[in-house]
Amino acid sequence: MWNFIKLLGLSSCEITRYSQTGKQVYIHVKIRRKSAICPWCNARTTTVRSLSKVRTIKHGVVWSKECLLLVQQRRFTCMSCTKTFSEELPFVQKRQTVTRAHKKEVVFNLSDRSFSSTTKRFHVSYPTQVKWLKELVAAEVFSFQQEKKCGAPFVLGIDEVSFSGNDMVTTIGNITTHQLKGVLHSKRKDELKKVLRSIPKTVCPLISEVVIDMCTLYLKAVQETLPHTSVVVDHFHIIKDANHRIDEERRILQEIYNRKIPRYIFMKNKEDLKESELEILEHMLKKYPELTMFYGTKERLRAMYRSKDKKEALDAMRSIIPSLTATDDGELISWGRTLSYWKPYILNYWDSKSTNAYMEGIHNKMKLIKRISFGFKNKEVFIHKVMLSVLLASVLLPYFDS
Repeated sequence: MWNFIKLLGLSSCEITRYSQTGKQVYIHVKIRRKSAICPWCNARTTTVRSLSKVRTIKHGVVWSKECLLLVQQRRFTCMSCTKTFSEELPFVQKRQTVTRAHKKEVVFNLSDRSFSSTTKRFHVSYPTQVKWLKELVAAEVFSFQQEKKCGAPFVLGIDEVSFSGNDMVTTIGNITTHQLKGVLHSKRKDELKKVLRSIPKTVCPLISEVVIDMCTLYLKAVQETLPHTSVVVDHFHIIKDANHRIDEERRILQEIYNRKIPRYIFMKNKEDLKESELEILEHMLKKYPELTMFYGTKERLRAMYRSKDKKEALDAMRSIIPSLTATDDGELISWGRTLSYWKPYILNYWDSKSTNAYMEGIHNKMKLIKRISFGFKNKEVFIHKVMLSVLLASVLLPYFDS
C-alpha cells in the first residue's frame, strides 16, 4: 500500500478506502500528521475541534480513469491564541479543487499536444488549461535569474519569426546556454527596448555580444539600451538576403522573357551541385547575364565566411562592396550600400564567431508547435505554449516538485 501511495504522490496521506466506477476512481484519504501549525501565532496544536464537509479533489488520471480524492479537513483550535483554523492540505493549493499533480499532468500534456486533445483526455476546459499554463510559465518569461546567479559572460540572440503571415514576433534567447528567454508580441522597437531595459543591471555587463539579423530596428534598440555591447549580424541572414535578391532578379527576368528560370540551382551551394546541374547553371548565366553578378556576389560572400580572421574578411568586403556600387544596376548598388552600412557588424562575427543558429532551431520548434495545435488565434497563448515546450526540462520540473 505504501508504494501505491508514493506512486500517487500522496506520501503525507493515508488511504482509508477506495472504490471505482466505469469512469472514475474514488480514493478516501486523511492526513497522517496529528497536529497543525496555527497561521495566526505559528504555535503547534493537536486539539481538533471539528471536521469539515467531505471535499472532492481531482487528482489526474489513474488506470485510464478520472481519479478523485475525498478528504475531510480537520478544524483545529489553537491553545495559545484560542483561534480556530483549518489544516492545510499539502497536495492542493488553498480553495482549489485540483491537486498540483493534476495541473502538472495537464500542462505537461500541452507541451506536445493540442488543447482539444487535452480536453478530451482530461475533461479540462480550454480557459482552465490556459489559466494553468500562464500560472506556470509567466514567472519564467524574460527572467535572467540564472544568468545573475551564474555570473558568466553570455551572448544574447534577437531574431524574428512569423506568428501569422506578415505578423512577426521577436524572440530573445541566451545563445551561450541555449535558453529561450521570451517572445515579444510584435517587432516594435519600444517593446524590445522595454525588455532590454528590464534586464538587471548586474546582468547587462555580462552580455558580451548581441546577435541580430539585418534589422535597423534591432540595431538601434540594442545601441540605445546596451551601448557598450558588441553587435554581430548573423551570417545566415547575410546569405539569406543574397538568395532573396537573386530570386527577385530571377522573377523579374521570368516576367520579361516569359520563360521559366529554375530557382533551385541558384539557391543551392555551388559545391553541392551535380555535374548536370552545373551545366544548367552555366547555361542560365550565359543566357541571362544579369544574374551573373548576383550569383557571383553570393558565392563571394560565402567564400568570405571561410576567412581565417577578421583582416582577411575585411579585405574580401573591400573587394565585394565597390564591385556592386560601381555597376549601373540599381539593385546591385542598393545591395552594396546595405553591405557597407552593416560592414562593421558583419566583421564582428570573427571576434568569437557567434551565430543565431540556436534561435533558428527554436523557430523550427515554434512552427512545429503551431502545426500540432492547428494554429493559434491568441498570440499570448502561443507564446506561453512555446515557453512551456522549451523550459519543460530545465525549469518547470523543479517548479512542480517544490
